Amino acid sequence: MRCPRMFRGLFLSVLLALIAGEAAAAASAVSLTPSKVTVLANTTQVFSVRFLNASGHPAVGETVQFSNDACGFFPGGSFGGTVVTGADGVASIGFTAMSIGVTWCYVLAAAGAAQAYFDVWVYRASDVYLQVAVNPPQPRPGQSFTVTPRAKIGVYDLYNVEVSARVIPGTASAGISPATSDNGGSFTVTPDGRLGDYQIEVQGGGATRRITMTMPANPWQDLWWSGMAENGWGLSIVQHGDMLFGVVYAYDAAGKPIWYVIPGGHWNAAHTAFTGAVYIPHGSPFSAYDVARFDIGPALGSVTFTIVDARNATLDYVIDGIAGRKLIARNEFGRQETAPLPNVGDLWWGGIAQNGWGITVLQQYNSLFTIWFTYDDAGAPTWIVMPGGSWTDAATYEGHLYRSSGSPWLGQPYDAGAFRIADIGSYRLHFSGDTATFNYWMSDGRLGTLPLTRLPF
Repeated sequence: MRCPRMFRGLFLSVLLALIAGEAAAAASAVSLTPSKVTVLANTTQVFSVRFLNASGHPAVGETVQFSNDACGFFPGGSFGGTVVTGADGVASIGFTAMSIGVTWCYVLAAAGAAQAYFDVWVYRASDVYLQVAVNPPQPRPGQSFTVTPRAKIGVYDLYNVEVSARVIPGTASAGISPATSDNGGSFTVTPDGRLGDYQIEVQGGGATRRITMTMPANPWQDLWWSGMAENGWGLSIVQHGDMLFGVVYAYDAAGKPIWYVIPGGHWNAAHTAFTGAVYIPHGSPFSAYDVARFDIGPALGSVTFTIVDARNATLDYVIDGIAGRKLIARNEFGRQETAPLPNVGDLWWGGIAQNGWGITVLQQYNSLFTIWFTYDDAGAPTWIVMPGGSWTDAATYEGHLYRSSGSPWLGQPYDAGAFRIADIGSYRLHFSGDTATFNYWMSDGRLGTLPLTRLPF
């Protein structure tokens, strides 16, 4: 049976219209707002979803129903709302969280079978706290460090929350960048050249926290040097309260290791320069130490340590009538590890019965740089350096012993090219509070065990 031409045309028009309608209808939904969202009470979060038709093009003019399970309101004060997609296929609506404490709920956007689902936490500012991590946990003077704040509810991080950070100056200050970050992002703090206190304020999720960065109790305790251009010699400073104990590790006119000790002194009125008398002691061989032979000798001059900023200083000296000046800086030998280990940086000795020699332990983070200042077979001052090692357990540090030679230090320019160092054995330091045990094994067969305590001064 044949259809008349007019009915055939009408049937084709209806069929094409149906096909066009199906092509325009929403077939899928793409969330433009993160699928997990936290919304502070009485604030508004915009939820946006793009709807696409079966051809992957924007579904224009589509009616979208937004709903939630009674944790907030859409415009008009209801738990649901209707939006029509625009030319880009996007439907957007504002959602205002209720003040009902920490509550998990959802927001659903649906256009027929095409849906987008959002996990939502609503909360009050009083429910939030800021967890702040500083890395390294105890930054060294003048060094940059990172601060990582996390806005949290219980054990959970807040989603899609911006966190800001700023420095509140005190007797010192610092720069910080960036100014804002996504929750869980890190900020880099760069202290200025002063030693002092300042605060870091972080804000996020309606909460505020301030962290006070305080000046360390012994800010000048460290290993100091003149950089690679004068590699091979150094100055150790151990600080107890306001008193400094310094040892210069250098080389005599023959290039042999020698040390000059500054066992105390005084600050100037401005507290920017510390001056002390300098000595060249003599004693007995370390392998058979006899305290009766220890002779500190007369003061041979003075040394002045002058602060430039938190990381730089000058060393002025007059020793045996020879004057000189060195520009010095902190020797950065430590790795920024976060696992806490004992604070063992100090001046260690064998007590009154072993008076005259010592072991300087300098600590940066969990790295140790140790120097044993003692006497050679002729009783002349010499030193053995232990510039590294590793923790074998939480109280034991092991590494190698080295003997060095180099350029004469007094009265002439220092020549780093003359520096030589040789591995002469190994050591172990075991710490137990204010006592320690030092074991050494030398390649020439000498070995020993020395009990140590922190030297009071």
